[in-house]
Amino acid sequence: MKKFLLMGMTALLALGLAACGEENTQSSTEPKEDPKPAEQKEVSNKPEKTENGDIVFTKAGQKGEVDGGTLELLKIKNVNETIDISPLKVTVKEIKLFKKTDMDEATKEAYKMYNDGKAIGDELIYVQVSYDAENLEEKNIGWNSLLNAVTDKGQQIDVDMNDMIYTDSDGSSEFLGKVTKEYTDGFVVKDADISKIKFVWGSTYDTDSYENITEEQQVEYSF
Repeated sequence: MKKFLLMGMTALLALGLAACGEENTQSSTEPKEDPKPAEQKEVSNKPEKTENGDIVFTKAGQKGEVDGGTLELLKIKNVNETIDISPLKVTVKEIKLFKKTDMDEATKEAYKMYNDGKAIGDELIYVQVSYDAENLEEKNIGWNSLLNAVTDKGQQIDVDMNDMIYTDSDGSSEFLGKVTKEYTDGFVVKDADISKIKFVWGSTYDTDSYENITEEQQVEYSF
């Protein structure tokens, strides 16, 4: 009798375990909801492009393919300050420090003339400065624009002779009355880790007598 009871209890226990196992199996196969992914902000450090397809570098670290190699913006200083070089009001907009790499030999050779005739290595470091000059009087005057630059690493650059970026404003130094000219100058520097740069701005002069109106001025900027 006990034998039959024992066998019966064993059978019930086995059925119970089987049911539990089946229940666990079913619950384990039920699909689990995926946790909601955390919101991620899209981070892009690519330079912008104009409607004409020109690349515009606005943030340090941006890098892009340009004619003659790869260009990287190392530093940028948004200045937006005016200098009184009467009768001119000169507004310095921004100063950028660039590094150009992956240059072919023809490109390196072309840059030699802006580096006092010295050979260009695997990378080219240069400063680009953008500014406007507005004549506040009807009188015709002349201006020699940006003459020299001096870095905090002790390098002096003759910007007037080594300007590697040509704009329409470079074609004439004369202001015929109340006009505004836009400038962009570029010049080679030796060091990529410069933190200060001093500009020497040219004098204004009377185009009839060639007498100076306002003398040269020096202004220092920090990155």
